[in-house]
Amino acid sequence: MSLHRSSAWPLTWVAAALIVYASLHPWSGWHWPEGQVFRWVLPKLGFEVANDLVANILGYLPFGLIMCVAHLRSGRGPVVSALMTVMAGSAMSYGLELIQYTIPTRVPSITDWILNTLGMAWGALAALTIHALGLVDVWHRLRERWFIAQAGHGLALLWMWPLGLLFPPPLPLGEGQLLPRMRVLLMEATRDTPLQPWILPADPLTLWSSFHSAVASSSWAPLIESLTTTAGLLAPMCVACAVARPRSLRVTLLSGLALLGIGVTTLSTALNFGPEHAFTWVTMPAALGMSLGAFGGIALVNRSRTTCAVLGVLVVLFLIGLIHLAPLDPYYAQTLQAWENGRFIRFHGLSRWLGILWPYVALFWLLGRLWSRETLGSTEPA
Repeated sequence: MSLHRSSAWPLTWVAAALIVYASLHPWSGWHWPEGQVFRWVLPKLGFEVANDLVANILGYLPFGLIMCVAHLRSGRGPVVSALMTVMAGSAMSYGLELIQYTIPTRVPSITDWILNTLGMAWGALAALTIHALGLVDVWHRLRERWFIAQAGHGLALLWMWPLGLLFPPPLPLGEGQLLPRMRVLLMEATRDTPLQPWILPADPLTLWSSFHSAVASSSWAPLIESLTTTAGLLAPMCVACAVARPRSLRVTLLSGLALLGIGVTTLSTALNFGPEHAFTWVTMPAALGMSLGAFGGIALVNRSRTTCAVLGVLVVLFLIGLIHLAPLDPYYAQTLQAWENGRFIRFHGLSRWLGILWPYVALFWLLGRLWSRETLGSTEPA
């Protein structure tokens, strides 16, 4: 049995969380359904929307594929893996459909449940096909040669990083601005309660004009933008170098991350402001930050995995501090909300939360690597 920890299980839990979030959105207006409304047997709607039918299948297909691969990587047989995958996905879908009785804006449907189960079955079939062709074993052998044994969660982090950039951050590659969002959620939770005066200032406009916005609007703004972009690119690079073994793979990963950061940022800008404005994010400070991040990545190629993990912790902390210096513009936030509810309505703000939380998850993972015996004992340049 290999000591390598598969990235399939972390990705499975992430996929499950995304499906739960999207299925129960907008997570408001909860009420207990009346007896004559609630039924254990799901109702069939009188009309079906073609896009929803396709989305129900496609939403669960990758979930089924990843979960089935995870079962296969855990040593289970093909038949058992497929059955456990389809049964787990079908049960989760049925439970979510029942919960939708409590959300006024969602309607449970037996058609949705059947299509979700079908998506899980197709995903499991795809996984079994990949497994039968030997591609899973090929990837397993390459992973043993390319990555450290405990690389599963690190690889999952690298997969999730570009998804967080789909919701345009305050500054290019500037993920992790958590505190303002948490304050807004706290304000909503304490509305019309005795705690509200402690959370909401007398003049709500002061929420957008605190000391950090004054700093960011001064002559320091270009420097903050450059350093934020640099740290935003270096953070995933440090994660990559903390799990990769050969230098050639590190060079490939670092180049891919740089191109991915540019490509996804351009895509999100185009979707938000229109194709003609796709490259408006490429300001002089942002371009300088991308260059500094790329040069920093070159310096990581020959460093040990322990050194890369230590540098990663420092870079992520630096990124979190810098992004909270970015100005909070309510009009920009309103624009992003309109974008969220438009073309990419099915994301339901998921990419925004991925971008907000990614640096914190990466920080915990890097600290975990430093505490692990393998990382602490590894001092050779991989």
